[in-house]
Amino acid sequence: MTLRSWLGLALIVTVGIRFLSFRYIYGLRRFKGPLLASFTDAWRFVYHCRNTGIPFRDLHDRFGDVVRVGPNVLSFRDPQAIRDIFGAGKNWDKVRTIQVRSLRGVPTEILMNVLPLKSDVYFVNAAVSMGEYAHTLFSSTDPNWHKNVRRAMNPFFTQTTVLTYEPFVERTIEVFMAEMDNRFVNRYGTGNVIDFPTWLYYFTFDVMSDLTYSKPHGFITHGEDMHGIIGWVMSFVNYSFIVGQMPWVDMLLRHNLILMWLERRGWYAGNTFPGATFAIQRIREREQEKLTGNGTDKREDLLDKFRRAKQERPEHITDKAVLGLSLSTMLAGAETRSGPSSLSPSENHLYSYLASEYSAISLTAIFYYVLRTPGCYSKLREELDKHLQPASSATNSTYFQTPFSEARELPYLHACIQEAFRMHPAFGMMPERIVPPSGATICGNFIPGGTLVGCNGWVVQRHENTFGEDFDTYRPERWLADAERTRGMERAMFQFGAGTHVCLGQHIALMEIYKLVPSLMRTYEISLVDPEKEWTIITGGNMRQRDFNVRMKRRSDL
Repeated sequence: MTLRSWLGLALIVTVGIRFLSFRYIYGLRRFKGPLLASFTDAWRFVYHCRNTGIPFRDLHDRFGDVVRVGPNVLSFRDPQAIRDIFGAGKNWDKVRTIQVRSLRGVPTEILMNVLPLKSDVYFVNAAVSMGEYAHTLFSSTDPNWHKNVRRAMNPFFTQTTVLTYEPFVERTIEVFMAEMDNRFVNRYGTGNVIDFPTWLYYFTFDVMSDLTYSKPHGFITHGEDMHGIIGWVMSFVNYSFIVGQMPWVDMLLRHNLILMWLERRGWYAGNTFPGATFAIQRIREREQEKLTGNGTDKREDLLDKFRRAKQERPEHITDKAVLGLSLSTMLAGAETRSGPSSLSPSENHLYSYLASEYSAISLTAIFYYVLRTPGCYSKLREELDKHLQPASSATNSTYFQTPFSEARELPYLHACIQEAFRMHPAFGMMPERIVPPSGATICGNFIPGGTLVGCNGWVVQRHENTFGEDFDTYRPERWLADAERTRGMERAMFQFGAGTHVCLGQHIALMEIYKLVPSLMRTYEISLVDPEKEWTIITGGNMRQRDFNVRMKRRSDL
């Protein structure tokens, strides 16, 4: 054999040993899953690129409650995994050191104060500002940073504080329904067909813009994706979802170290988030208003609160932290290339759209299932008409505005919303955590230290033993059963995450939902354009919907 042949053979043997070590060295051989998945994460990458159904459902139906979806990755179906992996009180970070194999291929010793409970899949979501990382609450893998920053932000997102934001939501609901009247209501032919998912996106994004800056972007009034912001967010989430399966690929693309080095020196300009210009303009306007005292809106918005947090906790809320926080409220860690470094330190509070996409997806699911489920629409409307008084008389409005406090007390409305959350969680990814070096018991299985573990809401929220044999059926009445069973189902819900990393903006999302659904149903008669047509679900990091058209007309029975 020639030298070239020997070298080729050596390469083949080396690669073969490497792949065999992936399959056997992690101690996960006893867990079933696709054969290729046990050798390489490329299997997950290809799976998510090609899959158009519920993520990992087909795998759990085939292999059981625990599936090996990567050389060092396990997916769990039993809702008990939510508590075992993400439950509050987990002390996985109280370990001195841990040796893990970085998903970028670099073995790294991670000390106690930076032990990443979360895997490298989150790093893909990190924002970039002028060639440097700006982590968000979602992307950060440092539990201490997350704890300190979240502690500073928590007061702004408690249920009590969120109630003070209700006027912002009501203002946007008023604009939304006025636009429905002007564009669609009581028109004929195709002119009255409403692309409901698109318009619900416009609503939720304008809510967060108004809540953050006391000024909406104008998605609703213009009837379009202003500056391509929504499209940009969708593209970014899709990128993170796919590339996150093999995070080292991100180091060649978005977080390319060479390009970031060039950018720090001003020799390269990366992509700019299209909402940055609007944000910077509003921040500068706010500075001018503070100086002149000419501000017309005296309500404190999130921008005011972020500025106050910077003053009160400068040791934790730094310029870079505020940038990351503002980006994390976009639900996807966005990128900005022209923001903080071109502004004074007091102007480093960029765009906040907390839970905008989650809310839009959830609202779409609620209306879709309520309209398509026989008897559900009429039953819900009957409850709303019976228990809600028209707030329009108090607000001098021609529309019904439902108080959040009243809507939360309606049992069937709550059941319809919970069931839509269960059937269609907005988040399509499987959140991952790293098992501590001593190992952990998850759903009765001992899992070796360093293993990546997680569960997907689309799988655990269809657990037959928890939700019944009809887990694939939208049936709000299941939430009106006995209290013990309801508590068990609530513990299995993963819509907003769990534990210390539960979604910070969940109360804002709930306010949007509990106000808009009854407000629209009390004002309009809503019907499907084609009752026989099913919607299309776009599988990805966020499970978006399309092909769901409705008609509205003013109710004449009130």
